[in-house]
Amino acid sequence: MQEQFCETCGAANPGTARFCQYCAAPLPFKHTTGELPEQTLLNGRYQLETRIGQGGMGAVYRAVDTRFNNRAIAIKEMSRAGLTPVAVQEAEAAFERESHLLADLLHPNLPRIYDHFTEEERSYLVMDFIEGETLEEYLEHKGGGPVSLEQVLNWGKQLCDVLSYLHTHQPPIIFRDLKPSNVMMSDNGHLYLIDFGIARVFKPGQSHDTVALGSPGYAAPEQYGKAQSTPRSDIYSLGALLHSLLTGVDPSEQPFFFRPASQLNPNVPQELEELLHHMLDMTADNRPDSVKEVENVLQHVDQQRISGTLHITQSHTTVPRPPQPPQSLSSQLLKDAYHLYTQHRLNEAITLYDRSIQLDGGNVQAWQGRGLTQAMKGQHREALASFEQALKINPNLVTVLNGKGTALNMLHRNLEALDVFDRAILLEKDNVIAWNGKGAVLSALGLPDQALTAFDVALHFDPLMAQAWGNKGLVLRQLRRYPDALRAFDQALSLDRNSVVYWNGKGLVLYEMGRYTEALQAYQEVLTRDPNYAPTKCGIGDILYAQHKLRRALDNYEQALQSDPRFIKAIERRAIVLADLGNFHKALEAYANAISLDPNYAPAWNGKASALCQLGRYQEALEAYTRALTINANVPQAWNGVGNAYYHLENYPKALDAYERALRINPRMATAQHNKSLVLKQLQRYEEALIAAEEAIRLAPNDPDNWLRKTEALKKLHRRREARAAEAEVARLRGEV
Repeated sequence: MQEQFCETCGAANPGTARFCQYCAAPLPFKHTTGELPEQTLLNGRYQLETRIGQGGMGAVYRAVDTRFNNRAIAIKEMSRAGLTPVAVQEAEAAFERESHLLADLLHPNLPRIYDHFTEEERSYLVMDFIEGETLEEYLEHKGGGPVSLEQVLNWGKQLCDVLSYLHTHQPPIIFRDLKPSNVMMSDNGHLYLIDFGIARVFKPGQSHDTVALGSPGYAAPEQYGKAQSTPRSDIYSLGALLHSLLTGVDPSEQPFFFRPASQLNPNVPQELEELLHHMLDMTADNRPDSVKEVENVLQHVDQQRISGTLHITQSHTTVPRPPQPPQSLSSQLLKDAYHLYTQHRLNEAITLYDRSIQLDGGNVQAWQGRGLTQAMKGQHREALASFEQALKINPNLVTVLNGKGTALNMLHRNLEALDVFDRAILLEKDNVIAWNGKGAVLSALGLPDQALTAFDVALHFDPLMAQAWGNKGLVLRQLRRYPDALRAFDQALSLDRNSVVYWNGKGLVLYEMGRYTEALQAYQEVLTRDPNYAPTKCGIGDILYAQHKLRRALDNYEQALQSDPRFIKAIERRAIVLADLGNFHKALEAYANAISLDPNYAPAWNGKASALCQLGRYQEALEAYTRALTINANVPQAWNGVGNAYYHLENYPKALDAYERALRINPRMATAQHNKSLVLKQLQRYEEALIAAEEAIRLAPNDPDNWLRKTEALKKLHRRREARAAEAEVARLRGEV
């Protein structure tokens, strides 16, 4: 069975596990729908062809009705497996409600229902088969971004028509779950509302809904239990859907926060902008009175589109950009310099900014532009000096403060950078550049949770800031919150699909989740954009190394170093492979190279120490391990290595102390438990040696060496029958039986 990943810590677990074996968090329960084989005959007449969808507690199959000339139909399946009695009752009630609702409805934008029945603890709904895809699938295939105005108006009018039909039904029906995955589009562009699982009959006078239902981002505020859902709740959801289609922004990322659509898509006309604002009002009474009112506006906008009389609002953005010189500024030098800056002709831009400063040393725009250009060139010290000159002239320039904070961060002067970003935020609380910069600084300071908060604030003010999404992904990966990190990188890529940094980040997360095929696909996206991107070459090497393809891994690490000879991670990885191939002297040379580039790179000191141990140079290994632990005392592998060095030097008490330190940091380190058993045997503490061996077996039951340690301890304790059983297990695991 395929592995499943914990949504709390990202660890891989067996497919049958109910709780994470690393953090004990409950794992998502997998319902047993969608597993019926092809050609299964249901209710004596419906023959299944293939499964076409699955989600939540249900699955949908394409089938044929054998009693009506094998007419194509869709069958929706609901399972009760794994549900409590109360949950079974609720799920069946929703299913029955959907059946009866649809059976009483007839509209061109609704699927027709033909039958419903129960068989072997599953309920089934038989309905029209619609050849096509959901709007969610359409948007995924489209690759993000806004849908054309013409298309959105066409879809909007269709949805208005069917919602108006539902709302004017007697009694009125509130759909309550309008979102892209619940709208099916046929091959000719005709829409169908599907999944009436939470629709309800409107009851006038009821103060609020019994339970909060709906999909975050699309559900109206009153659907969260504050008031009864009404036709205006569907109007809110329709507004959220139209806004998402027009802007390409998923509202589930930030429920109830909608930037003006014209800021995100300049083709949104003013009248449509005002309609969306009206539909998305948090107070239901302030929304349009009916869907018919919405449809009338959409129809009017479409007529203007066809006649060419649309009034388009001006596009704006809340993301600060390098400031364009104001129109009142007469200096042609600054205008020309800014133009060169936008064309990335950076040396020429700096020359013009310098000439402008020579003419007027008090010109703050010149110092600011010079600093931004130097920063883009990677000249962070020079940029810092330029920004400081600008701040002497005007200490409250937010763009300059952002630039100074970024330069300080790049120079690893993190506390100073944090102070500067905080000053910028005090001047402008919705300064997304400053919030994003603050998050980067907090991450560098080893405060990932605070960094996440800063990135979330930046994204609250601007959900389209790709850099903040990418930075958030990096921190979530650091916290091993892999599913969340993956979502963050996907969001960044939806905004900037050509970023090799975001593709590489996604590949790295997938690699650490053990999803190597998908990781390679992400890395391939990088290489199509930059064939010499060193981190990706290194990442591919890591995958090959994990697959024990050492020679190919070595080749990729060397390719990474051809692209960037100072890429310390690739140097260290190359050294690891060389050591695994038995070439310890070359490995030591590689580790020495890494250390010369960064004397505080602890992994290189650990690797060097390990290679020295392999060469029998235990005293030198101890010195290298000591240096590594001075840099970071919380690396269990380093303490385990110290124990190994002391063990070979026959200093067993110090070896035992080192192994126990490793286990205090990581109690699940099977190697340290194994080594602890070995050294306890040398100290003739056989009962304790047996306990350590059994713990190692619990952590790594398929390692024959752990069973060998148990055999040795049992023999010393004269427990011969148990020793023979353990010895047999050693032989079995080594394939000697």
